[in-house]
Amino acid sequence: MTITREVLEAYLNCKFKGHLKLAGESDPRSDYEAMVAAVGKASREAAFAKFGQGGVLVTTATLKQGTPLLVDACLNDEDLSLCFDALKRVEGPSEIGEHHYLPVLHQHADKVGRQQRLLLALYGLALARVQGHLPAIGLVAHGPEGRLGKVRLDGKLYRNAEQALDEVKRFQAGRETPRLTLNSHCKVCEFRKRCRTQAEKDDDISLLGGVGEKELKGYNRKGIFTLTQLSCTFRPRKRSKRVERKGYPHYAALQALAIREKKVHVYGTPDLPQKTMRVFFDAEGNEDGSFAYLLGVLVVEGDSHKMYSFWADGPDQEVRVFEAFLDLLDGYEDLGLYHYGSYEKKLLRRMKTVVKRKKLVDRLLGNAVNILSVIHSSVYFPIFTNSLKEVGRYLGFAWTAEVASGLQSLVWRARWEQTRNQDWKDQLLIYNGEDCWALKRVTDFVQAVGETARHRGEGYDAASGSPAVAWADEATAKSRRPEWCSPKFALPEFEYINRCAYFDYQREKVFLRTSKAIRRACLRHSKPRKRAKLPVNREVEITGRTCPGCKGKQIARLSNKIHSKLAYDLKFTGGGIRRQVVRYTAVRYQCKQCKKTFLPRRFKKLDKYQNGLKSWAMYEHVVHRMSLKHLAAMFEECFGMRIRFQEFHMLKSLMARRFRPTCKRILDRILKGGLIHSDETHANLKQSKGYVWVVANLEDVLYMYRPNREAAFIQDLLRDFRGVLVTDFYSGYDSLLCEQQKCLVHLIRDINDDLKGNSFDEEFKALAAEFGALLRSIVATIDMYGLKCCHLHKHKPAVARFFENLTSRAYRSEVAGRYQTRLVKNEKQLFTFLDHDGIPWNNNPGEHAVKAFAYYRRVYDGMLREGGLSDYLVLLSVYETCKYRGVSFLKFLLSQETDIEAYCQRKRKKNRPPALDLYPSGFPRMYPDRTKDKGKVREGRLPGATSEPAAEKGEP
Repeated sequence: MTITREVLEAYLNCKFKGHLKLAGESDPRSDYEAMVAAVGKASREAAFAKFGQGGVLVTTATLKQGTPLLVDACLNDEDLSLCFDALKRVEGPSEIGEHHYLPVLHQHADKVGRQQRLLLALYGLALARVQGHLPAIGLVAHGPEGRLGKVRLDGKLYRNAEQALDEVKRFQAGRETPRLTLNSHCKVCEFRKRCRTQAEKDDDISLLGGVGEKELKGYNRKGIFTLTQLSCTFRPRKRSKRVERKGYPHYAALQALAIREKKVHVYGTPDLPQKTMRVFFDAEGNEDGSFAYLLGVLVVEGDSHKMYSFWADGPDQEVRVFEAFLDLLDGYEDLGLYHYGSYEKKLLRRMKTVVKRKKLVDRLLGNAVNILSVIHSSVYFPIFTNSLKEVGRYLGFAWTAEVASGLQSLVWRARWEQTRNQDWKDQLLIYNGEDCWALKRVTDFVQAVGETARHRGEGYDAASGSPAVAWADEATAKSRRPEWCSPKFALPEFEYINRCAYFDYQREKVFLRTSKAIRRACLRHSKPRKRAKLPVNREVEITGRTCPGCKGKQIARLSNKIHSKLAYDLKFTGGGIRRQVVRYTAVRYQCKQCKKTFLPRRFKKLDKYQNGLKSWAMYEHVVHRMSLKHLAAMFEECFGMRIRFQEFHMLKSLMARRFRPTCKRILDRILKGGLIHSDETHANLKQSKGYVWVVANLEDVLYMYRPNREAAFIQDLLRDFRGVLVTDFYSGYDSLLCEQQKCLVHLIRDINDDLKGNSFDEEFKALAAEFGALLRSIVATIDMYGLKCCHLHKHKPAVARFFENLTSRAYRSEVAGRYQTRLVKNEKQLFTFLDHDGIPWNNNPGEHAVKAFAYYRRVYDGMLREGGLSDYLVLLSVYETCKYRGVSFLKFLLSQETDIEAYCQRKRKKNRPPALDLYPSGFPRMYPDRTKDKGKVREGRLPGATSEPAAEKGEP
């Protein structure tokens, strides 16, 4: 059979329908499809009536005549027989002269969709065979008035059209048969009953209304083709406790499981508000939602049920209907307005723009509850779609008309408008009222399920006679691995018995009575341990030199009363590490000029823990990822110092504060260089989620925390950068003005993954092989000569040929087409390294830097707060930079230097006594109190402390 317009339109709506049309198949049309065809035909005839009789044959000779508009033009060749609604002449050279023609497509509706655009592109391909010129624009004539609109026909649209035409030709030749897949067009298709029967016989996944074409292909790549197979893949997800989300996503696998087991499955707890007055609202209107002609309202208050219907003969009566609807509901405060789907809520928003009682409409919008959204996320009926008709029929509700549906109501309304027959109006009133009653039944069931879910485990049962209900979290077999939890017992006796079986309880209350070893161990553990007084290793006097008030140097000791403080440190030697306890003393001085008395400033700001101890603690925490609690245990075990982990929070904050200027110098060096590697990864905090960003070059690394993945801050950060930025394919980098090199390792990983999933896609395999051969030759040159553009320039012609050939191809494979688009889009950023010296072709340095944080995240994921993470990233930046430069991180910390570059360049110096560690100006200096009141803190005995918050308790 010849490929006609009817075949192409059928193919664009459904490939299987196009195949059936090519085979000459036909079934009786639905009422709605027949109505749409009749309306479209009448609208088209009215639009082109003034141009007279058409029916010309499209040939080169006909087009050379230059007629301004050709109506009903037909083009026939070996495999095509197309009838254009019209052809419009425009100026522009072609093979037929100094003019050419544009295809005109009539569309009764105002919206131009994907099918119409592709059909215009197919017309353009057919027309180019005759006039030798591809039209750059297609025209759409809207409605009976024939209002012309333009559609741009670009290269991508023509490539898609060529692929579609090639596939239809393969159907025509019998070389290929499309797979039966149901879609949204099935509701109006003449073959809907035949296809539905076959799909149910095959147990096809496309029976599920919420599964799109892309998701369906993903299942097929995994070898999942039937609903039974899909149902076996469901696993209940654990909901994150850190981020509160409303509702749950819809799981197609759980829907398939409900169908397989013929039970209603519940995920979570369906939550519907309980109101004293319930209003069930259903509206009927035209297809585009611009006119609502019937509002149905079922008011339920206690045992009272009242049904109201508000009818509009035409758009001029719509406002009157709205006012009558508001009159009914005005005065009710505690009401719940239940509806099914988004149509009614959109209607209320439109109603607000035309009525005066806007506050009443706002209150109704605030009380509106979409039952469909609750069902979509929490209640899975054993049906294929969640339409009100399917859900209602499953719950036992029956409509008077067997063909009742939203599309059929449009047919009934059109027939009433043509004939004004009261029977059609009555049919609509009955249908609308039954929708309200069906909505009430569905709502009652969902509320009952929610009540049952809230009282699970308390012996609360659903009403008898209702459908069987199963819980999604019990859908999979229980693991044999025991979980750590506190079980809930139905009887208090069981709870008492279980409590007496705890390990600690039995060891401390039962076993010690029969075992002397356990008794001695319990006694040692229960005795309060006194803090041992550590011997002082040395004593240092801190003297004053100037008056802190007048800065005078004429000062005198007041008395011999000595003030002292203990400071703790670690001393590093070639053979190990030793504890150091130093007593620092000072006396009070008096200024002879201003008579002010004072203690030396260094004594007042003396840090309790000195640099050696802090350096070792942060070295263990950053390099070996030892938690702060484990650090406390290690210091007590190895050095006899009882330092609580809350104090280590303060030490980390102090060290981070010291090295923030170091990070500023690192960033300045990175921005002044000619190369930056950038990458990002997510970080789960205690109460939120954020992202850790990395900017690095071959010598320096800097980590930064941001609460989201938006790249606006990186644009400000790199505003003055003039080098080359190496990144992955995250779109946030696309707006940066500097030159960019995309990571080719990311690209080949993606290609490799898709090759594994599409091993029989010959087009994609050929594309991957061609790109792999090109990149391999370049990498071989790099291995031989390094990243020098004088040797890499020779590959630029091969790169240009690759992209020239790639752009000219039209792939039938979806995967190959997707990579064609991706490669062409990033053409200028894939081979930037060919023009520069020392620019890598991958982002592995950035990924390597991210990996350092990923190791830390593996241990502390979800346990951090933003402040603690930011402090850690400062120290991690210093550590990674030291590692990149071949410098010991521990020795750098012990040196008390803050400039890594200066430390690397300085000559080796003799060991000298370390400088005193003082609290920085404004630092809170707060330590955990060692009293019985845990969690309280006491301020250090140092004046001038600020009120900044202490470190978070429990933060690693």
